[in-house]
Amino acid sequence: MSSSAVITVGLSSHRLEVLPLARPLMAAAQAIVLEEAPETDFGELLTGRRSAAEYLEDKEVEFPEFSRGQLEMLVELYRAGKEIVQVEPYLERLIRIHESLAAGVSREEVEHHPELKDIYAMERLTSRALLTFYAAAHTAPFPRVVAAVQDFARADAQRFRLRDELRAAALVPLASRYHSLYVEAGHIHLYLLRALRRHLNGRPRLRPVFLLAHRALPALGRPRSLGPGDLLTLHHIFGSPLAPAREELLAARSLIYIQLLEKKEMAPGADPTPHLTDEIQAARLTDRLTLTDCAALYPRLRALPPPAAVAAVQHYVGQRQEEEGEECPKKPAISQKIDKLQGPDLS
Repeated sequence: MSSSAVITVGLSSHRLEVLPLARPLMAAAQAIVLEEAPETDFGELLTGRRSAAEYLEDKEVEFPEFSRGQLEMLVELYRAGKEIVQVEPYLERLIRIHESLAAGVSREEVEHHPELKDIYAMERLTSRALLTFYAAAHTAPFPRVVAAVQDFARADAQRFRLRDELRAAALVPLASRYHSLYVEAGHIHLYLLRALRRHLNGRPRLRPVFLLAHRALPALGRPRSLGPGDLLTLHHIFGSPLAPAREELLAARSLIYIQLLEKKEMAPGADPTPHLTDEIQAARLTDRLTLTDCAALYPRLRALPPPAAVAAVQHYVGQRQEEEGEECPKKPAISQKIDKLQGPDLS
């Protein structure tokens, strides 16, 4: 494993606005590693035997426009000589679990399979926590909903750690095979950086890049957008304890934050990063909210589309500011503990 080799980890969400930013980094690497389980027909896509639309026909993707745009870009990069591989062991094994159960393999056999048992146990843990949240979300008193969010964040943090550990281990052979890698990663997968540093022992050089840092830093004071739920989960991922009141507040704010975000894919136009702009607006609004504010707003927002939810929170905050005579800060509070945990090279 050469000490001169470089692994670039591109951290971002799956949005159309990141594709022009990811492309030059991908083009500079010898190989590109996607954050997805291997698909048997991926080679047909790359070699032109199947179009991006045909490739996506039998697949469930959360962001279809992003997926189509990325696939078309990857085909061009493949034709330019780039190696492209899909590496996400956790999701690959999760698919194996579903396929095994669908084929009639007993749950007991899956539960004790050496390669599948940890994923099976983790999915049971997180699914139970998520179902508890769903059961509480619409009928339970607000404190119980907040507690369910906190429980899910703890479970989800364990899942992220396992996912990132498995992926880091799977990336080690690739680091030996190629002199430069571009590794796709979601912006919350920061534990992947720590796991890679440990697995690679400082060789090759690890270069994390937040793709939207040039726009996020001036607005947020950090190189990426993190909602209150992300911050809560990251604190659990890195074992950085929060004061109980702070943890409860982040959980409560996350319930409001998610209601403010536009769910439909937005294409860059006059605004080159519409989703980031949307996240910045939501962060600035929710950062002003107390636990009491969240409890008052939560039942009002649940049935509203995002634009109406944003207007409702803006009105609520504006009214409260008038009553209390407070000033609205330009930037939300930054979680300094998380920033320090990530290491120095995170621009």
